[in-house]
Amino acid sequence: MPTRRKLLNPFALMVFLLSGVLFLAGWLWLSQVSDRVLNSLNQQTGQRFLDKDITFDPWQRRLTVSDIQVEEKGIQLSAQQASLVLNYRHWWGPWLGEKVESISGVELDDASIAIDPALIAFPLPQNIDELSINRGSLAITGIDQLLAFDQLTLAKEEASKIGLLIESRHDGRWNFSGTYEAGKGLLEGEVRLVELPLSAIFKADFFTALATLNGEPVASEHLSGTMSATLSLSWDRPGGLALKGSAEGQSGQLLFSGMSAQWQQWRLDNVQFHASNPAQSTAELSISGLDLQMSGTLASKAYRSQVQLIQTLSSVITSLTINDSRLEIENGHSPWIVEDVNGSLVAEVISGKGKEKDLWTYQASAVLANIGNVRLTGELSGAVNNYDFQLNDARLAGPFNIYSTFAGYNLQGTQFDLSYNSEKRAGQLDISDWQARKASSGSPAFSINLLQALITDKSGKATIPFAINSDKSNTPLPKRIQLTVEQRFRAIVRAPFDYLSHTTGHRLEPVLHHEAGSASLTGRSRENLENLQKVLARRPGLSLLIEVGVSESIDWPELSRYELEEALLELYSATSSTERSEEMTIPPRVRASLLEQMYLATRRHQKIPDVGEQSPGQRVQEAETWLLKHWPKTPDQLKKLQKARYDHLKSETGTGPVELTLSSGPDRTGSQPESVLTLR
Repeated sequence: MPTRRKLLNPFALMVFLLSGVLFLAGWLWLSQVSDRVLNSLNQQTGQRFLDKDITFDPWQRRLTVSDIQVEEKGIQLSAQQASLVLNYRHWWGPWLGEKVESISGVELDDASIAIDPALIAFPLPQNIDELSINRGSLAITGIDQLLAFDQLTLAKEEASKIGLLIESRHDGRWNFSGTYEAGKGLLEGEVRLVELPLSAIFKADFFTALATLNGEPVASEHLSGTMSATLSLSWDRPGGLALKGSAEGQSGQLLFSGMSAQWQQWRLDNVQFHASNPAQSTAELSISGLDLQMSGTLASKAYRSQVQLIQTLSSVITSLTINDSRLEIENGHSPWIVEDVNGSLVAEVISGKGKEKDLWTYQASAVLANIGNVRLTGELSGAVNNYDFQLNDARLAGPFNIYSTFAGYNLQGTQFDLSYNSEKRAGQLDISDWQARKASSGSPAFSINLLQALITDKSGKATIPFAINSDKSNTPLPKRIQLTVEQRFRAIVRAPFDYLSHTTGHRLEPVLHHEAGSASLTGRSRENLENLQKVLARRPGLSLLIEVGVSESIDWPELSRYELEEALLELYSATSSTERSEEMTIPPRVRASLLEQMYLATRRHQKIPDVGEQSPGQRVQEAETWLLKHWPKTPDQLKKLQKARYDHLKSETGTGPVELTLSSGPDRTGSQPESVLTLR
């Protein structure tokens, strides 16, 4: 039976061919879906997306775009990749090029965002409910520093309110959560910083200021440490950015040439920062365990710039508290080491006469190693710094050794208290234990024992007030005090009576005046001697030497008059047969006659002037004057007077710290009868 060839069913062949054509047409149609979706999206958003590196998954309706750039009012955005889900009314919408109803699942990677808050109208297009950005940086006009983040999410909450969440987990953690209300232009929320590096916060301005102080560039890597904070944040167009809250940090350090600063803990309380008015920003800073080491050169620069430094600090910081800290200044000799530093600086505004001015008050206590305890209080207003300084239970040692030489003596080891008031430019030195020896070079300018005796009271404390003249030089305060105290030492020893008069309130003179020809003192000198005895009782280390003297030119005429009167009494008693007595007096006429007879008897060839040439009174006066002038001197008369004065002073001074000696110096013509006093 012959074989029959089976032919293909014409209908099946037609179906097969039609299917192939439809598949090819569908494939060509599907390949144009991305273009239709992109064109539709461009028309809706007004953005122009380049068609390169764009993919669209029609089944999941997810559009992926690379290297995009978007500009809206007040916003510039660029990202390496954007991915978003397009939502349509019908499932075939992408194929037919329908308009997008909404956009969801928006994600951006490695984005760079720049925002001008003054221009921004609404952060999300109307058809986007949520936007998520993975990794990026945010730049805000008015804030110099870029904000790097790992996640930024925007989500519509109400018609005009957007929820905002920013998180950063790179190089320290921080986040912000809050809302933006477009109608009010108000951004509110909370910023949380978790161990954020200080080097990421303090940028160019901070290190520029340090470079100005140091004279050399300072890099941010020289700063270590972290910061944690919880701050409420608000922003609106009229007021700008505002931050409130507190911040703290643990151990860290700042290093650059000439300075090393390390700290254990710090805290900012009551932070009130207002970007629109930084002068009204406030914060209270406290630091614990600060260890600051500085070179002498840098310390000098900081001292000269202290007003500027404090003013810069107080532009934001209203109070600064330092606890349990340490300062070391290397000066090429023994370093200045200040330990157990505790202090505060408080800024306030005072008003007066319609004006306001800034006033900073400060106080500190510390231990100056190897020297003593320090206390400092003061006020700083403008360029005026008035302070009170106290150094207690101190001694001349360590870095103070260079100030221990005074007028040829080395007082190293001497214990003292020191106070100084810069406003009055006056201070006081209280020495409680003297350690004095001759300096290795030069000769002493005075007796240190006398100085010690002059200024040391019964309690054993020596008190020396001093005043520093206005000096615009850069001489350090310790050196100025040393020079002033040395001058004071010299002045005290040079005029000890003036010094004691001023400090004790008793008027003292270096001499005792006697009544002419008598052992008695004048009234003024009796008071002077009484004052001296009171002062000696208050200065137990002080003694007094009295050189008892006589004056031939002043004392001898009085002695002659005394002997003349004695001679006249003897003559009267002999001629009148009247017994001599202490109460005996010579009648004036008889005395005049006896004087003339004695005068004529002494001058045998002298005639009495004729009557009419001189009156009787004139003749008697001439006779008495001549007799006194030519009265014969007895060698021991002045010695007897001196001994009488010695005995009188001895009885007045008793057995106290007074030594008397008879002066053997030559008589000074016209000098008063006096005894010279010497303190020793």
